Amino acid sequence: MRPQRRLAMPLWAGIAVLVLSCHEEPIRVVELHEELPKGPPAPHALTDQAKAFERRVIEVTEGVHVAVGFGLSNSILLEGDDGVIVIDTMGTIEAGRAVREAFQQITDKPIRAIIYTHHHAEQVFGSQAFVSEAQRSATEVIAHTSTAEAIARSFGALRPALSRRANRMFGTTLQEGEQGFLHNGIGPAREVDRGGHLGLLHPQRTFSESLSLEIAGLRIELVHAPGETADHIFVWLPEKRVLLPGDNIYKAFPNLSPLRGGNPIDALAWARSLDAMRALRAEHLVPSHMGPMSGADEIEATLLAYRNAIRYVHDQTVRGINQGLTPDQLVQEVVLPPHLANHPYLQEVYGTVAWAVRAIFSGYLGWFDGEATTLSPPNPVDRARATIALAGGINAVIEAADDALAEGQAAWAAELIQHVLVIAPGHEDARAVKASALRQLGRTSLSAIARNYSLSQARAWDRDVTAPPEATAPPPLDERAVLPVDLFMRALPVRLNAARARDVDHLTVVELIDPGAPAVLASTWTIQVRHGVADVERGDAPDATLRVRTSPRIWMELINGERDAASPREAEQLTTPSDPTALDDFLRLFQEPIPGSSPYR
Repeated sequence: MRPQRRLAMPLWAGIAVLVLSCHEEPIRVVELHEELPKGPPAPHALTDQAKAFERRVIEVTEGVHVAVGFGLSNSILLEGDDGVIVIDTMGTIEAGRAVREAFQQITDKPIRAIIYTHHHAEQVFGSQAFVSEAQRSATEVIAHTSTAEAIARSFGALRPALSRRANRMFGTTLQEGEQGFLHNGIGPAREVDRGGHLGLLHPQRTFSESLSLEIAGLRIELVHAPGETADHIFVWLPEKRVLLPGDNIYKAFPNLSPLRGGNPIDALAWARSLDAMRALRAEHLVPSHMGPMSGADEIEATLLAYRNAIRYVHDQTVRGINQGLTPDQLVQEVVLPPHLANHPYLQEVYGTVAWAVRAIFSGYLGWFDGEATTLSPPNPVDRARATIALAGGINAVIEAADDALAEGQAAWAAELIQHVLVIAPGHEDARAVKASALRQLGRTSLSAIARNYSLSQARAWDRDVTAPPEATAPPPLDERAVLPVDLFMRALPVRLNAARARDVDHLTVVELIDPGAPAVLASTWTIQVRHGVADVERGDAPDATLRVRTSPRIWMELINGERDAASPREAEQLTTPSDPTALDDFLRLFQEPIPGSSPYR
């Protein structure tokens, strides 16, 4: 029998968040539309934050314009004598095209250069919309030396996991009412979530530490400034006193531990980058998320507060580590002091202090929390069975979790009911309680991305809601344009299904050719599968069990299960032994079905 539901007073009702105003006064607006949708109640800081994402183009100072609200991030236009420079290019071709049309209302001067502040999708995948194929030879694309590799890495070995977690973090499958305000703490919905296509222009000119340029009569300084990403740069216009910090500052507590995953963030490097920006004494600050700011004193005070918050959390976390505190203890101890906690640029509407503390701990000491019982914990099934027995059975646990939920203790309810779901994942009442708990956690979360993640996972638990499948891959994209062949090949070992390959011991040679490209661009690879482990190396092997000759595109389609190996093919496109099952058997070792919406994943 399904437990009776009771309405509990929502936690958000007692939350009072001090949000101070900041000077963001547009001089000229050239486009304004698209009202933000209404949704379920949420902390006031989230509703206030939504106002920052109204679609518009702001003239910050003469020749500097920023497009806000067209997608998750901004795109910035720098107007020179005989051309313009675009900083960051949105996340899809469609969003990029909308921004490009808005910029053309300001000037029809040609784009001389595109600069990426870092590799995130919302900065780079709209770039093809800004420059036609005929103009690309005259448009320089500039980024940090490591940006191209970072773009490719996101499409490499961890692509399914990163995509799935990002979709939950950004609320991809949520309906308008569930997501509430259709924003993600630092911007509105991702462009890819509205449909569209990805179009990347690869960096042509790169630099390591700094680069001084003069483009269309504009003096521009590019400086490597690791922060939210390791490849991050900032852009400085010394004559205009304009600083473009990218994502190294936005009007939210920094996300030092991305929910989607990724390489560890160096908190100290981020603070040092903010110090380097402070030293410039900028008169205008134009971030790649949210609106601009003017006034040297206000910019200095904001950058200093942001820097001090990062240093405070880092330093006090390390201090606690040295005192022997565990991560669970540290998140209770490390709390921002009031002058930082109340700052408008440090509200936890995106990242949170607790996540930052855990990230810093694991960055220094790894997964082990220092408690000996963590070294050999009971397995989840044994723990669940013992807890349920101690509580008096499954019904008692469900009732206790439901009571906790009714009292507003959603986090405890979600954790408690998980014991039932570990041993009985199909239990309808348990699923209902878990979905309700996650939904309450999501709707009362101050962090927009925690809200999205919780509500997304609630949909997977609640069978009463028809949730669309959770996507594990990005929208349509020519992989060859983003993912170098060598990175694709070297990611194959982590795709090996060890159970299928347990008794397999053979060598395959893959020759990748492109009929339209010079022969020198061809590459040959050996793939050795030995009883559950795959090794991939460049080169040939005369004793190969299977030999395949095809183009990079067809090879990627075969591995991804997008092409039938037995279908008719031209000899130049795909050559294999006469036995049609040989290639099929090999491909099955690396092909996995796309995961569904299992809440465990």
